Amino acid sequence: LPPNVTPALPAAGAAADALPTGGLPAFANLAVNRGNGHDSAPASLAPTAAAAAASRVVESSKAVDSKGRPMEDWNVVHNPNATSKMNIELAHTLDHDSVVCCVRFSNDGRYIATGCNRTAVLYDAETGARVCMFSNEGVLETQQALDSLTCGDSYVRSVCFSPDSKLLVAGAEDKTIKVWDIEGRRLRHTLQGHTKDIYSVDFSADGRFVVSGSGDKRAKLWDVSTGECVRTFGDEEGPKDGVTSVAVSPDGKYIAAGSLDRIVRLWETTTGVLADKYDGHNDSVYSVSFAPEANLLASGSLDKTIKLWDLATVGNRTATKCRHTFQGHKDFVLSVVFAPQGPWLISGSKDRSVQFWDPRQVAQGTATAEEGPVLILQGHQNSVISVAHSPAGRLFATGSGDKRARIWKY
Repeated sequence: LPPNVTPALPAAGAAADALPTGGLPAFANLAVNRGNGHDSAPASLAPTAAAAAASRVVESSKAVDSKGRPMEDWNVVHNPNATSKMNIELAHTLDHDSVVCCVRFSNDGRYIATGCNRTAVLYDAETGARVCMFSNEGVLETQQALDSLTCGDSYVRSVCFSPDSKLLVAGAEDKTIKVWDIEGRRLRHTLQGHTKDIYSVDFSADGRFVVSGSGDKRAKLWDVSTGECVRTFGDEEGPKDGVTSVAVSPDGKYIAAGSLDRIVRLWETTTGVLADKYDGHNDSVYSVSFAPEANLLASGSLDKTIKLWDLATVGNRTATKCRHTFQGHKDFVLSVVFAPQGPWLISGSKDRSVQFWDPRQVAQGTATAEEGPVLILQGHQNSVISVAHSPAGRLFATGSGDKRARIWKY
């Protein structure tokens, strides 16, 4: 990923990046037991060891143990101060031919979709088997068909499913949004109206609308039945730079948008009125996610932090909005998502890690900035660009610049 002064989202095809010099939090010394073990961390979380830890990270996906036996190329480190413990297992690795920009589960948990160069790929979430691929040139059933594509680079930057899991929506760098009928294997709509790359899409819980965010500084609301744009969000109070992430609240009342201008905005879905704006990040916001109860909004930023915003005070511009700032990542936070069931907030970063946070500590008033994440999963050899949680079970997925998507269970 390019420096954060770049006035646009990073080029999806820039697969290789360097491990950040700051390293991971001090307790995440990944040189020990590199593999699928769950390491016990030292008692101290002092940051002075962080830089040294970074240099000791074992890079090879072909690591071996002391007896020369192959080891898995992922690792979990638990925070010794955390009261919650989880056993994470790798379920499937989904190899791609290009950077995996996004991952998303269907609402029934049956499918997982990924977005990469020229295609949105559909997989069986239980078996990891590829079902089919959706491209500008149609539905592809085989690798041979994919190899025969003639179009140039156009990354699918975001995907989402309809609540009934029958439609797949894909937003791409060609400025269009495709709505696919999964069972019928046909294109339902091509949504056109944005003037720059599409960076984010999300479905409303009632299945009637899709919201999109684009580099053109606008978010749009689309009627799924007609394919028409019914509302455009962004005016004099709107984003001053590209909209990187959009989300519809579980109750459908609000649309949240993160922007390169560092601000998170909240619009009323039915009126388009700006309900609130959250200014607190020191760099571009790359991801937003509503809590299942719609009482909190999380945002992840290039300032390496995740913020929780209190939605109980929407519209009161003088109230304190930021409930808490989670600090633990040592490079850009590229994706955040709440688990639909359970307490977890999950984040993915350019530091190549996935981190689990417990917002319950914020509600209880016991969260501290120094405590760090509950655990760190180091499961990719490049930036973790996207994280998603299954609505139907204890599964989550990650997409990375290492050209892999992975499905994990816990």
